[in-house]
Amino acid sequence: MPAGTLQFPFAHPPGLGQNEGVLAMNHPHAIAVLAMAGAADWVAWIMLGLFLGVLIVAGVFWILARHEVRQMRQLAPRPSWEPLPDFSLPSQWLAIRSGNVAAVQQALGLANPQQCSWAEGFSVSHGQRLFIAPPIQGWILVVGPALPVPEDDIDRCFHFITRLSNQLGHVQFFSRNRALGHHAWARAQTGRIERAYAWAGETLWNQGAATRDEKELSMRCQPYGQTVVELDYRDLDRLTENTENVPRLAARWSMDPASLPGRMRAVEPGISGEIAAT
Repeated sequence: MPAGTLQFPFAHPPGLGQNEGVLAMNHPHAIAVLAMAGAADWVAWIMLGLFLGVLIVAGVFWILARHEVRQMRQLAPRPSWEPLPDFSLPSQWLAIRSGNVAAVQQALGLANPQQCSWAEGFSVSHGQRLFIAPPIQGWILVVGPALPVPEDDIDRCFHFITRLSNQLGHVQFFSRNRALGHHAWARAQTGRIERAYAWAGETLWNQGAATRDEKELSMRCQPYGQTVVELDYRDLDRLTENTENVPRLAARWSMDPASLPGRMRAVEPGISGEIAAT
């Protein structure tokens, strides 16, 4: 230190005064930056609060709407549903591609027609009566003891189906007797048999080529003249499989009455009456 120079304890080193000037000049800018950052944080918190508020309000409205819908469903008149008991499923039935119940009624020639529930119509097991169900997915089911039984009279069965098909167009017939292993199915279009097969201890009817659905279900059809005494145990097992597969074939071709209880069809009365002689 040069002689004669006084050194004060709080003296700043050279150049520090200039830095202080710079800091002094930048201090307002720093304050402004901090203020802007704080304001941005507040805006973010406000936006988050608004978003959460909207979610809460929407959730409240959703809960209230569900409660309102539930109350409306409870107060609204419910359609009656009626399962078909398994024991009343038919042994024979028709599936007619139509939505016109009156035309089916006229073609069958029902006498003394009256409205009838599904349960009543499917439970009739004697007499010359038929039940015409309301249309379902473009099909009308017809069940009842007045339908022809192939093992009783295959010729009557043939003429019954072709006559109906002449009048109504597409007609399908299904029959099965699980106790005896008898089974039959037929499909006709405008009076012409497209495919038919009937077994009742022997082949009663085998017309047309087997359909793809029959093949996919592994349904084996015996040729004319084949009798049950000529079959081995594997063929006898196939007879049982054929009988069990009749409803499955019906479901592929049109509609299976056995599936109606599971779907719990709405009760819309059908028509029951006595069938004309055929």
